[in-house]
Amino acid sequence: MFSYKNLSILYSFVKNIFMKKFLLFFLSIFVVISCGEEGDSVSAGTEPVPGKDVYVGGYYNNSSGQQIACYWKNGKRFDLGEGEISDIVVSDGKVYAVGYNFGGNASYWIDDEQFELEGTGNAEAYAIAVHEGDVYTAGRDNGAAYWKNTKKNKLSGGDSSGYGIAVKDNGNVFVGGYYMNNHHFIIPAFWKNGARTNLSRPSGGDGEVQDVKIYNGSMYYFGMSMAPNNMLGYLPKASFWKTNGNRTDLPNGGGWQKGIYGGESYGGFVNSTGVYVAGKIDWIGEVDDDGNDIPGTGGSYAHYWHDGTKVDLLGGIFNDMWVSTAYDVAANTGFVVVAGDVATETQTQVPAMWVNGELIHLEGTDTHGVAKAVFIVE
Repeated sequence: MFSYKNLSILYSFVKNIFMKKFLLFFLSIFVVISCGEEGDSVSAGTEPVPGKDVYVGGYYNNSSGQQIACYWKNGKRFDLGEGEISDIVVSDGKVYAVGYNFGGNASYWIDDEQFELEGTGNAEAYAIAVHEGDVYTAGRDNGAAYWKNTKKNKLSGGDSSGYGIAVKDNGNVFVGGYYMNNHHFIIPAFWKNGARTNLSRPSGGDGEVQDVKIYNGSMYYFGMSMAPNNMLGYLPKASFWKTNGNRTDLPNGGGWQKGIYGGESYGGFVNSTGVYVAGKIDWIGEVDDDGNDIPGTGGSYAHYWHDGTKVDLLGGIFNDMWVSTAYDVAANTGFVVVAGDVATETQTQVPAMWVNGELIHLEGTDTHGVAKAVFIVE
């Protein structure tokens, strides 16, 4: 099934051209990382945020190579069967997670009990919210959709998807995502109780929403926008939109002339301390005058932005690691927790989180996996 979950077609096409040097670099050079930069493994049952419980959802590959949907509570892993967790929340002491299991439709879990979502057998679900005991999930099933408990509500047909969901106190349901119009532009949009509203995008460009949050009654939509660029074709940037529809494009930290291809964001968080956005920035691999790859250049590097200021995370370009991505972020009592993945010196992508910038491997440095979502219990 075609999906824009990570990049649009145009983004992928352009990126493949300009990242060739990075791919060769990735396969051919050994990385040397200091112990301090590599990060530590979290001990099960410890509190990454003192006095708070931190939940992280994602997946890992077990010793048999099976991909196991799971979540971690303060570093202790809870398995939910084959599949993947895309989002996680905790309400009234219960853990709600959404994703999919192999061989079936998209599902959500309450603690360890699984509920399969109504659909065609090819449904995908990416986000979850809980309101007055009802479970709301967003995704796609032959087009954008959301589910209340397990019942499907279709939003758009064709090439479209819902990636984020939030429910206001009055019961209004907001789903963020994208749809492709008749001119084949990818339009960032949200649906309020099923009615679509388009969000701004660069002239002649594209965009999509990846996450939705509510703060003090105001809506926030997090995602990416893509502007036409003479050198790159399209230049992607991490972006977010507020209730009034105003779009904020976040800084990439440089420009084409400095080797930066562009940025993306996948998750966001808002509280009294500001607006947090999790994502990555792609760098184009550089070569010296003799055509040799320059170590430490090229790749995808995890970052988050706080009120528009980019914060570099261990595992990024300043640490000579290969690839890292930040998928979600949460903040509480002076702590910022980011969920994602990093590559280790064994060239394994491992599930990780960062707590105030400190890199923590959730499953050590040799177990493949990804951490997709984070939730801090008050």
